[in-house]
Amino acid sequence: MKNLIDKSIQRWRSQRNRKMLQSPYSALYAFVGIGSHALQNLYPVLQYLGIRLKYICCKSPDKLALIERRFGVTATTSLDTVLNDSEVEGIFVCTSPQSHYDICTHVIESGKYLFVEKPPCQTLDQLERLTAADKKQLVMVGMQKRYSPLTQTLKKRLAKNEPINYTMSYHTGAYPEGNPFTDLFIHPLDLVLYLFGNAELKSVQQIDRNGTTTIQGLLSHGTAKGFIELSTAYSWTNPKEMLHVNTQAGEYRLEQMERLCFYPHPKRIAGIPLEKLGLFTNAEQTLIERNNFNPLAAGNQLYTQGFLSEIMAFADMVELSGANISPLSSMDTTYKLLSSLKQ
Repeated sequence: MKNLIDKSIQRWRSQRNRKMLQSPYSALYAFVGIGSHALQNLYPVLQYLGIRLKYICCKSPDKLALIERRFGVTATTSLDTVLNDSEVEGIFVCTSPQSHYDICTHVIESGKYLFVEKPPCQTLDQLERLTAADKKQLVMVGMQKRYSPLTQTLKKRLAKNEPINYTMSYHTGAYPEGNPFTDLFIHPLDLVLYLFGNAELKSVQQIDRNGTTTIQGLLSHGTAKGFIELSTAYSWTNPKEMLHVNTQAGEYRLEQMERLCFYPHPKRIAGIPLEKLGLFTNAEQTLIERNNFNPLAAGNQLYTQGFLSEIMAFADMVELSGANISPLSSMDTTYKLLSSLKQ
């Protein structure tokens, strides 16, 4: 009996490993950019999914030999070389935010599929030009929080339990090297718009101190109202991103894209809360929580943050006619809200 069980376990492990070695993707891609974000978050996902790179393009000639030795691809400083290669079907772009607009313009003109990390551009005018040029909607913007399993679960829940109000806190340390609005604040703003729909900015105040920026704003999404605090006046050692959503059924808490919990509201009899009568026990329901014990894909931050799902969605779009939930056109309301906050 033990031998039978051992053989069954070995057979299951072998089948699991074979499945992991297989990939549904066969097209050739190119990657523009070799920075720390790409190396730590995007390239590992490409390797895990078995997405085949033919080129890696960067602006530093002294890195080309290192890239070819590390990745076994053709490294080049010429974007035209990549765009003129008919074998390349899709291109990933993750460079400095200031360079994305020009690169996106050239890739769109080439007619190839494009995945561009946020932000795709710096201004609303640039976004409108890119959107107009992307007539076939071949561009996907890397708003990975939309693709997170925690976000998707919360969105489905909110479709059944209408939100009343929410609070979004997004705190980091100082950010002198870039634009905090398009580089940092774009993520939480896009998330609340994705979850609650278009918003009207009711009021806003900006606090600038010692090279840091704090934005506090009140948003109205029709029936749902929200308060946001976006700030670089805290710490990179202990950053915070928390979303609390109140519904008639209870409260949802999304913490750091690591944990999604639900807290049911107490029932009432004749308008009297049962908790005041000692007849209600507060309960926490953990809907999704990252597992830090088992080294599995579902317990990896690249999965819970949405990086794996967004890149898989792009490859599905290129090769399997998959849906695109973050086209350039979907960024219009996000950039309009960014513009309103900066005024």
